[in-house]
Amino acid sequence: MSLALLFGDHSDAKMASEESKTNVGVISVPEEELEDDMSKEDFAARVIDAVHDGIFGKIMKSAVSHAMDVLLRKEVTKLADEVLRFRKVLSEKMLADKSRSFKDPVCLEKLPDGFEAGWEAWKSGWGDREELAYQAFIEEIAPLPPTE
Repeated sequence: MSLALLFGDHSDAKMASEESKTNVGVISVPEEELEDDMSKEDFAARVIDAVHDGIFGKIMKSAVSHAMDVLLRKEVTKLADEVLRFRKVLSEKMLADKSRSFKDPVCLEKLPDGFEAGWEAWKSGWGDREELAYQAFIEEIAPLPPTE
């Protein structure tokens, strides 16, 4: 003898709608945990425990999922702000760089590599990260010709 319980899923805002009434979850108790000569009280206790564990599990899963979503949104926002700062610094440094001219050749194919190299230097946080990031970026996209 095994036990399977069906329960409605009322996790959405449409609790009263027909759609939410048709969503069901299954809570099961393995056959090994049910004895053939079990009393009604023991059987009821097992059913209540299974329902409690099933519902509590869904609540915990939802709570953990929500908490992680909030954390992820905060971190994505911080990262986006940091990337914008990184881009602004690169732009300001390029405009202020007197050692290069707007006529100097630039390899646009290397632009993604330049941003990646600059970002890695930016994230390192050692020393003057703005200057390190700019140098890493510019060395990728516009290396100076060798001097003879």
